[in-house]
Amino acid sequence: MPLNSSVRENGAIIVTSGDRLTIENAAEFSRIVREALEASSIIELEFDPAVEIDITGLQIICSACKSAANSGKIFSYHGQQPQTLADIIKSSGAERHSACKHNNNSTCIWFGGTN
Repeated sequence: MPLNSSVRENGAIIVTSGDRLTIENAAEFSRIVREALEASSIIELEFDPAVEIDITGLQIICSACKSAANSGKIFSYHGQQPQTLADIIKSSGAERHSACKHNNNSTCIWFGGTN
């Protein structure tokens, strides 16, 4: 599945990860997420099971979540988080098990909580 987006009947936008969320496609990933945030109040990231993620992809996910929260929108994931995301979160020291001010003071769904 390539990196792209689609609209559901309820207006939510699904952004599919494709096989890479890395520095090589950071500009495209960022553009797709930014356009989704401009067009909908609900954006869900759906991961390819074998997606490769690096720190740049992780930064875009975090930034999108903060931007969504600051605009009263929802940026979450659909389906399962891939092991590669858990691995980069752990190896980068980004694990959070405390409240996130950008997530209504709830545990971060990306870096420590559950969806």
